[in-house]
Amino acid sequence: MGFLSPLAESKELHSEVGLRSHYYKTNYQKAKAVIMEYAQKNKIEVRHIDDEHKELFLQASKYHIIVSFVQVTPYETSVDFKVEMYTMLGFNRPKKKIMALYEYLDKQLPYKGVGLHP
Repeated sequence: MGFLSPLAESKELHSEVGLRSHYYKTNYQKAKAVIMEYAQKNKIEVRHIDDEHKELFLQASKYHIIVSFVQVTPYETSVDFKVEMYTMLGFNRPKKKIMALYEYLDKQLPYKGVGLHP
């Protein structure tokens, strides 16, 4: 996924440190609530909530975001994002959206680290 790609995603062992899974000292419900708050503040529609698989589908006019949570322990949760733009070229916008989401989460939740469980 490069600069021109309309798609970006974070994962545990991503080659870019900024796109590695972030871990927080919290549970799934609290992490989900913070993402829902972010969506509301940024006028992004929450289209689907899957509590069984711990995923959210967020829809904006020019892109969508899939948020995946993994509750490692009752007090440790990782969060990953997949952002897809509805354009041919991304010009780094999907990556910037992921970075903005992580920045928001890092301020709202007790941050633990990145890529902690490879």
